[in-house]
Amino acid sequence: MLRRAVLRWYVRHGRDFPWRKTTSPYAILVSEVMLQQTGTARVILKYLDFLSRCPTAASLAAASLKEVLTLWSGLGYNGRARNLWNAMRRIRADRGGRLPRSTAALRRLPGIGRYTSAAVACFAYNARVPIVDTNVRRVLSRSMLGLDDCGERKVWQLADALLPARAAKSWNQGLMDIGAIFCRPRPKCAQCPAKRHCRWAASGMASIAAKRATKTAFWGSSRFYRGRIVRALVEKSPLRLIDLGVKVKQGFDKTELAWLAELVVRLESDGLVKLDRLRQRARLA
Repeated sequence: MLRRAVLRWYVRHGRDFPWRKTTSPYAILVSEVMLQQTGTARVILKYLDFLSRCPTAASLAAASLKEVLTLWSGLGYNGRARNLWNAMRRIRADRGGRLPRSTAALRRLPGIGRYTSAAVACFAYNARVPIVDTNVRRVLSRSMLGLDDCGERKVWQLADALLPARAAKSWNQGLMDIGAIFCRPRPKCAQCPAKRHCRWAASGMASIAAKRATKTAFWGSSRFYRGRIVRALVEKSPLRLIDLGVKVKQGFDKTELAWLAELVVRLESDGLVKLDRLRQRARLA
């Protein structure tokens, strides 16, 4: 049975991360926000340092956005840092710095969706709730239905139906680990501890998955330059757009001001920067 295979494997081989050694709702929330769209190897390098500087919800709320973005530097997707900061400011104002226990209350905080609220509820409060990230989605879609992706609604239904009466925390983390290590976009079915219970592996679909296209390069992308803009403004703010351009792109000249302004406007819509259109200056929000 899939549950037995996952739990047995996880007890012996589950991955060791610092955020799995705490039950602090705040520390777990920080890790989950960092892990959104960022690999564990990069998060490990930042997580403990971030917590040493901002060990509580109240301390993060008391920091400036500039301080938070400085600590966040290197993780990318700076909007996550802003949302986390705003969430802790709301927690400090409304709840005295204590995070709520229910998934519904957690989801009312900025930047916290269904997955993150479930992860905090399960890992911090031992709530018996399903958790679905991209790894879990692959494992359940493939093993239970023989599909590469069964869709958002169906996979959450599956995750809920398969929850064990006990050990929901180990079950959820085990599914994540198996998805990250074995049931990848290019899978390692031969080594997977769940292969005997997987319809997708039995159908021979692994050879098709191995032909997936590679991801679009990050270097030189819009997201790459938006990250550089934020870092430049953390170092010095405000900056004229022409000076900002020189800092973020080698060989920048005036003909690229419209391109730069478009990136700044996108960051402004994310609440990270402010653009003075009259003076052609940008600053941190």
